[in-house]
Amino acid sequence: MNRFSILGLGLAGLLCVQGCQSIKLGSGSTADPEKADAALELPFPEPTRVARELDEDLVYSYLVGEIGAHRGELRLAQTHYQHAAILGQDAYAAERATRIALHLRDYHAGLTAARRWVELAPNNLAARQLAAVLFFRNEQPKAAGEQLDALIQIADARGIDGFLQAAGVFSVESDRAAAEQLMQGLHERHSDDRRSLYALAVLELAHRRLPEAEARLRTVIDDKPDWEQPRVLLARVLVAQKRRDEALGLLDDSVRQFPKNVLLRTTYARMLVDANDYGESLAQFRKLTALQPDDEELMFGYAMLATQQERWKEARSAWEKLRKRPGRRDEATYYLAQIEEQNENQELAIDLFGAVEGGEFKVDAVIRLARILGRSGRLEEARAALQQARIANPGRAADLYVAETLIIQNDGNPGDALALYETALTAYPDNEDLLYNRALFVIQQGDFEWMERDLRRLLEKNPDNADALNALGYTLADRNQRLDEAFTLIARALKLAPDSPAILDSMGWVLYRQGDLEGAADYLRRALKLSHRDDEIAAHLGEVLWMSGERADAQAVWREALEHKPDSDKIRAVLERLQADLK
Repeated sequence: MNRFSILGLGLAGLLCVQGCQSIKLGSGSTADPEKADAALELPFPEPTRVARELDEDLVYSYLVGEIGAHRGELRLAQTHYQHAAILGQDAYAAERATRIALHLRDYHAGLTAARRWVELAPNNLAARQLAAVLFFRNEQPKAAGEQLDALIQIADARGIDGFLQAAGVFSVESDRAAAEQLMQGLHERHSDDRRSLYALAVLELAHRRLPEAEARLRTVIDDKPDWEQPRVLLARVLVAQKRRDEALGLLDDSVRQFPKNVLLRTTYARMLVDANDYGESLAQFRKLTALQPDDEELMFGYAMLATQQERWKEARSAWEKLRKRPGRRDEATYYLAQIEEQNENQELAIDLFGAVEGGEFKVDAVIRLARILGRSGRLEEARAALQQARIANPGRAADLYVAETLIIQNDGNPGDALALYETALTAYPDNEDLLYNRALFVIQQGDFEWMERDLRRLLEKNPDNADALNALGYTLADRNQRLDEAFTLIARALKLAPDSPAILDSMGWVLYRQGDLEGAADYLRRALKLSHRDDEIAAHLGEVLWMSGERADAQAVWREALEHKPDSDKIRAVLERLQADLK
């Protein structure tokens, strides 16, 4: 009969051999790990593998352990795995017994199982980690430290950082002070190895002891200035202490010292994005793609930033490279199409949007293609594309209805738009986008009562819809009606979205209608600062300043708005109504 290991055999295999008493049993690991370990000089001698008969008692223990674990009878499973580990001298059973005991928080039984596991697999990293944890939880810190020392030796032999593994496993312990004391002891026993100090800083960061982590990381950097991980972690510690400028300064200095270090430069580039410094981040991604031209993720970041910064030549080149990668083809084609749309190369944009074949970008590509067709006077083509997409993508049907209604109301006739809204809302009566968009459309047609009905219906379903609150409040303020109610609606919206330029503008406008010119100007200035090219906000702020007697400031606001949008009907309308000029 063939010899085999019980390790990893599982319930099905055990059922096949139940009662086969003549089969021999060994307790080694699976073949591949054994071959891998044979090539290493591991620090601890492996126990002699003793073959034994697969008797009924052993098979029964394994079966009950497997079945109990499968059924969730974990106490039963743990007991029988523990018994199987003793009878079969098998590391797999000891591991299962250890992990189940940990799950049950039976740390005494877990420690017994972990000790057996370490005896049977002394060079197993997980066995040493969990043994350290269980000694720790059984208030035996010296023994826990011995397991961590063994962990470091095994990890070094395997080319792994054992100090980080130790920090990781103790970062979740509830007794944080004791965990840090244990790691401090590990560091003191290995004080000549800077990895131990770095790992202690990692643990302190996990415990939110930021000043302590910072001090240790600075020591590590002083001792090993060319080690990039402590610099990266220190930058994150500084950000966590709300010292992002210092973090950026550290990383800027680091990439100057080590210009070819990809990790440092990538961290710097991403932190610049978080700081909204897109221009400098783009410069860093440009250098990163030169260092790592085959890295897809870096190329993607470069392409996105170049697109955001309207560096069209760079963006096109980056997306074209990504388009050659099978997993990025549709995504890259979609963004290339957007670039051509932005540059008014409409036919090329149509072709590219049409070339998006599937995946998450397909429906959005059809929607954008349809918008271009609608603006180009090809309304029937636009509608046909959206209708076909609605059939092919029923999960996005509501979004496609929204897109079609907007295209018709912008480029078709009002009657067709209202008819489609009726069809869409019959199919999706609770869709907030459809209700909101129809409300805005009907007010453009002069039907305030219909608008209010739709918005009230929306707010009944979702009282915290800030856009609906704002739209109704602003419309009342603009009509100079029910101003107290308008103020209440806008105030609710502003509480939900305090940084929304549109809602800040509405609050300024309702205060203006109520006669609070100073308060109005304050809100409108904040809105314009957040959305400095919005000509409607500029029109409102200019009017408030004009009516406050600050006519030179009002003219300056209007002039700047017209520089961005020379054909602004909103600015022209307020100039005409106030009989103002821009001298």
